[in-house]
Parts: sequence; structure tokens; C-alpha cells
Amino acid sequence: MAVERENLDWGVRLTTQPFTGANASLTIKAEIAPWRATIGSPVRITFTGTSASSPLRLLDAQAWNEAMTALITETRNVIAELKAETTKAPSKKKR
Repeated sequence: MAVERENLDWGVRLTTQPFTGANASLTIKAEIAPWRATIGSPVRITFTGTSASSPLRLLDAQAWNEAMTALITETRNVIAELKAETTKAPSKKKR
């Protein structure tokens, strides 16, 4: 499952689209804020939904689940990367 990454001023946005064709408008996004020692990296996950008139079939739900799992895995990788970058940065101590 392909996960697209955007590095933005406020953090990182990950996006995946589990379907092509009629359900191509369904997307799952994770927005990851920079790492902070006190709270870590806050993450907000959003996704478009389905309606009663256009529900997911079982196979579609399985594909959606795989996309969500891939997005969560990549989100954890990005958080580890952001944490490593923050802890490697030299501290700015006042003299």
C-alpha cells in the first residue's frame, strides 16, 4: 500500500488512498506534529467515510484495513525519525 509523505512547516502529513475506481475518493490521512520531549509527537488521523447507499464490501473493508495498518506503521516510523532528529540536535544552552 502506497503512503505519500508531505513535509510541511508544521510537521508531516501522510496520505493513502486504499481504492481506485468508484471508491477512489476515500482517503486516510495522518498529520504528525514535531517531536516534543514532554508530549511526544501529537498525531491526528482523519478519513473520509462511506454512506448507507454506498457501503464497503468485505473485500473493500479488508483493503481499507490494510491501508490503515500501513499508515499507522509509517506514522510510527516518522515519529521515531522526528524523535531521533530532535535528540541529535545540539542543545542550546545559555552561558
